[in-house]
Amino acid sequence: MADDSSATAAMRRSWTLTRTARLRTTGVFLLCSAAVTAVFIVLKWLGTYVAHWAGLLMLATTDDNVWVTGVLVVITPVAVALVLLPLVLAPVGVVLACLRERLDDGAGRADAPSGRRPGVAASG
Repeated sequence: MADDSSATAAMRRSWTLTRTARLRTTGVFLLCSAAVTAVFIVLKWLGTYVAHWAGLLMLATTDDNVWVTGVLVVITPVAVALVLLPLVLAPVGVVLACLRERLDDGAGRADAPSGRRPGVAASG
């Protein structure tokens, strides 16, 4: 979509790029998905320690209100994991961008976009 093409043309280009490397592309995507999932689970587990201390603080500040504290302790691990997840998504995006570059080189690199819309003549 970066080169100002339609959605159909972008899908056709994607299909062309991955035609010769479907197994490798699928493997890289599954590996990246598994890595993100594993890191999310670890971050959620680490968030339980934050939830414990947040729960104790909430009990102290709400005059031992167990309902509010219970909700806080349940949602805090997921919130911590979601806040820290971009630290994992950035390297995964780099891996996928590198895969695209390798596939792009193998399929015959297209011309770099010039910043002009297709069909518009350059003035000069």
